[in-house]
Amino acid sequence: MTVAFERTLRALQADRSRSATIGLALAALLLCGWATWLALGEVTIYEVSDRATLEAPTAAHPVASRVEGRVVGAHLELGRQVAANEVLVELDAESERLMLREAQAQLAGLRAQAEAIESEMRADRNGLEAYRKSSGVAIDQARARASEGKARAAFDEEQAKARKGLADSHFISSEAFRQARAQAEQSQAGVDALQLEPVKLEREAAVNFHDREAQIADLANTLAEIQGNASAREAMIARLNNDIEQRRIYAPVAGRLGRVEPLRAGAVVRSGDVLASIVPEGATRAVAFFPIASVGRLRAGQPARLRLDGFPWTQYGTLPAKVASVGNEAIEGHVRAELELEPASAKTIPIEHGLSGIAEVAVESTSPLNLMLRAIGRWLTTRQSGA
Repeated sequence: MTVAFERTLRALQADRSRSATIGLALAALLLCGWATWLALGEVTIYEVSDRATLEAPTAAHPVASRVEGRVVGAHLELGRQVAANEVLVELDAESERLMLREAQAQLAGLRAQAEAIESEMRADRNGLEAYRKSSGVAIDQARARASEGKARAAFDEEQAKARKGLADSHFISSEAFRQARAQAEQSQAGVDALQLEPVKLEREAAVNFHDREAQIADLANTLAEIQGNASAREAMIARLNNDIEQRRIYAPVAGRLGRVEPLRAGAVVRSGDVLASIVPEGATRAVAFFPIASVGRLRAGQPARLRLDGFPWTQYGTLPAKVASVGNEAIEGHVRAELELEPASAKTIPIEHGLSGIAEVAVESTSPLNLMLRAIGRWLTTRQSGA
């Protein structure tokens, strides 16, 4: 019995020694593997955003009213595709249209008056020119008659002198001489009258010219006043057309109505009220906001992925993306980064403007040993700062 018990103990000790050796070998093997992984393995480091949103290529365009008014028609249906410059909302503009028709009628009357005055002015100018020519001819004729009378008077004077010699020689009677003398004096008087006639005609022509030019000037002043009133009416018509146009609210771009206000005919909107927003068509991008500590680590071209709030990543997966651009100006402690989604990323998730989530950007790959050393360095730095 004693010998058998000793053999059993030796067998147990041998088994324990063999198990310990195997355990130590396995531990050494695991330690070597861990050390190899610690030194040679690679771990991807991610920068995680606080928030991320899918957005259209350009920001959604608001559709706002520029004036206050009462709605007479609205074409706002959520999700409807609209074309650029399509009328979305119409406001009441009846009073402006009435004023516009009144101003247009006044403008038509003023233009008719202006045309009548211009026609009258042309007739007066033509008449003045004709009168200038006719008066010039009359003055020339008067001067010619004066010259003719002067020549006749000179002849009669010579006749009177000749008859005086004949009368002194008693060849003719004194009565014949007196008749010749009277005829010469009469001719001279006629010459004086004929010489005054051109002067009279010139003065009359000057007075008539002045009167007609003054009349034309009065017509010109009246025309200028009418044209000024017409210009004022044209400006009023332009303003009223602009007011009417402002009461038509157009789509600034083509796209889809992403937000609308429930407007009905009779509702009143105020100036500046946003009635809808239009999301333009195009490839959707992601906009993420990272803590300011990420500055310098984020760069264009880095791979990224998005996890959306409405689509759990365990079921739908993530959206692969790539960093397109990174801002370097902090806004409220965050920097903005824009991400381009991969073309084939929307397999199970509908890519739509407004979806929110978080973004993870792979900023580097390093070994676990480097990560451990960094953690130790940060811990030592923190401890020294605390001391």
